[in-house]
Amino acid sequence: MAPLTTSLEALDFAAIIRPGDSICWGQGCGEPTALTGRLMEQRAQTGGFSAFVGIGLGDAVDPAHADHVRFTSFCGTGTNRKLAAVGALDILPVHYSDLPKTLAGQVDVLLLQLAEHPHDGRLSFSCTSDYVEGLAKIARLVVAEINAQAPFTSALIDANDIDIAIRTDRAPLALARGRPSDVEQAIAANVAALVEDGATLQLGLGALPDSIADLLVDRRDLGLHSGLLGDGAMRLIQSGAVTNAAKPVDRGLSVTGTLLGSLELLDFAHLNSTIEVRPIVETHSLPKLAALPRFTAINSAIEVDLSGQANTEIAGGRYVGAVGGALDFLRGARASQGGVPILALPSSAEVQGKMTSRIVANLSGPATIGRADASIVVTEYGIADLRGLSLADRLQKMIAIAHPNFRETLGRAAIS
Repeated sequence: MAPLTTSLEALDFAAIIRPGDSICWGQGCGEPTALTGRLMEQRAQTGGFSAFVGIGLGDAVDPAHADHVRFTSFCGTGTNRKLAAVGALDILPVHYSDLPKTLAGQVDVLLLQLAEHPHDGRLSFSCTSDYVEGLAKIARLVVAEINAQAPFTSALIDANDIDIAIRTDRAPLALARGRPSDVEQAIAANVAALVEDGATLQLGLGALPDSIADLLVDRRDLGLHSGLLGDGAMRLIQSGAVTNAAKPVDRGLSVTGTLLGSLELLDFAHLNSTIEVRPIVETHSLPKLAALPRFTAINSAIEVDLSGQANTEIAGGRYVGAVGGALDFLRGARASQGGVPILALPSSAEVQGKMTSRIVANLSGPATIGRADASIVVTEYGIADLRGLSLADRLQKMIAIAHPNFRETLGRAAIS
């Protein structure tokens, strides 16, 4: 059955949302901004609802909207930080691989940004499949914004799964490229030294992963299999370094759950048959990751302790990160033949005008990654491969890559 097509002006969320409903929408560049904007305009008339949000780039995620909306997320990234700063963000602390199963029993209403094929009228999830693709089959109500400017990708949706649709023609949300610092460039150089020809890469979000990607353009037959694909990955594909030819599965294809970057990236992905946008059950599956030889997972952390435990969630008492997919990918790299699990971070940070070490004796937040999953830790001062090492041996490796100003203090803490 074809969806009911209406206009944005005629869309009355108060008539279709039940008080207390849980609403979810695509994250990042995949947010249906016409729908979320309309929803927030009408939030007072709905009787109140909860919203599960991913990485926020738009205006819908705002503390002013918490008067009638209870916001929950898996992360404190992007505009979510504004909510976290005023205590208006609840956190769902689950591994990214568990999100589809967790959300399946919680989401009532799903809002989507879709793209239409220019020739045959097929519809795709466009920028993001990850956790929304599975929800499209089971949510009570699916409302779609079919955006003429959204990129058409491989993630197809059955029109029968859509209940209400509107049409728009507006630029999707985009993420500006960050400028890497000198420290980030030094870290990137150390990480790049660990990447071999034929490796399949997983890259995270931000200036550091993009800087790493820019140093790999001289590699041959790299592959991509990641939770997100950003501008750095796009440039690797454009350079010819990424061919995906060495993959035993998905040969010739760059696989991602979400496109997250500039409008140039979205244009590049439009009708690009070499890019596959897929759900979490495929992007974060341990068996699939383990089947990729030389799977190289590159993630970050807020702090790492001397035993290799990492906090990827909380800084200064505020939720700014996520459990996310870091452990999923690190375990995938450990299970891969020749895999390389990497945590990369600056050795120090300035907090309220004072320099602090990010290599610590004791974590100030949760141990998102336990010491049994310790990997290769990289800072601007070097590389500490903790795999297979005892706790005593790890101490020396970690102190060696800490900022020199803190090594003596860390050494004393280790002795005590």
